[in-house]
Amino acid sequence: TPRGEGETSMTLIARGVKVEGEFTSQGDVAIEGEVHGTLSCTGLLTVGNEAKIRADVKANDSVIAGTVEGNVTVAKRLDLKSTARVTGDVMCEVIIVEAGAMVIGKMMAGRKATDAHPVTSGKKDRSGNPSVVTT
Repeated sequence: TPRGEGETSMTLIARGVKVEGEFTSQGDVAIEGEVHGTLSCTGLLTVGNEAKIRADVKANDSVIAGTVEGNVTVAKRLDLKSTARVTGDVMCEVIIVEAGAMVIGKMMAGRKATDAHPVTSGKKDRSGNPSVVTT
């Protein structure tokens, strides 16, 4: 059947396939193989159990069950499965972590991934520095 408007395509990088360089997709991406370089997708990024990624990753939503070596930036929801192994900084709005998942690096969750800086109140503390407002 033909795709309707608003539907996104799915790109599959199968087991045994290795992609090197800058990989960008306008839809969903499922990885079972390897990616080295940079990886960006506007949809859902799914990293399978045996997938190996050596890249900085950007996605709208992501489910990671494999290995990622690089920084991970997810605009909305990141789901780390029990087999996930992430070495790098992680930034997302919502995170779900299953028991057994491993992250080595800094993690920032609870804010939009595009908002990497703390919000200041405009008031200054006794040292003259702006006070930081945390939510």
